[in-house]
Amino acid sequence: MNLDELIKELNTLYGFDITQRVRQRQYSYARKVYCKLAKEAGHTLQLLGSKVGISHDCVLYHNRTFNTVTHSDKVIFNKIVRQFRLNVELCKMPRKKKVVKKIPKQVKAQDLLLIDEITEVLKKWETENLMQFISTRLMPYDKLIKATKPQIQPQKIKGAKLKRQVKNPVLC
Repeated sequence: MNLDELIKELNTLYGFDITQRVRQRQYSYARKVYCKLAKEAGHTLQLLGSKVGISHDCVLYHNRTFNTVTHSDKVIFNKIVRQFRLNVELCKMPRKKKVVKKIPKQVKAQDLLLIDEITEVLKKWETENLMQFISTRLMPYDKLIKATKPQIQPQKIKGAKLKRQVKNPVLC
């Protein structure tokens, strides 16, 4: 695998030039993918850095911090490994588990109608919006409900019985 071919393929997959000196996250993650692929292919750090305009220590940093890239960057990594038939281990992609929670049998009919109404609204949303809603609204609200405790009513204690009358009217 030639480094120029790798850069050209990454540029087409990402839609921008990874050799540009831009500090945006998408450019940085693209350089991380490049550094990981090229290092695994056996190229030296100085050669890798000179092709994209970074120093050898930045190449080493990008290689070590590859696990921070997004899911889409890992997909691109795996696509290039398959395309160039590199002897590199593919990135593990966690599969999304379908979460189905059973509704308790003791739910009232009115609550079931509310749940159906909420699910109808949520079905219309995109996955990204749902994930954002869950992480920013639903989970914090759920934590708030769990943390909120009902107020404890102070116990009523019978006062002491006085054998004789006291001059203080508050104590009577």
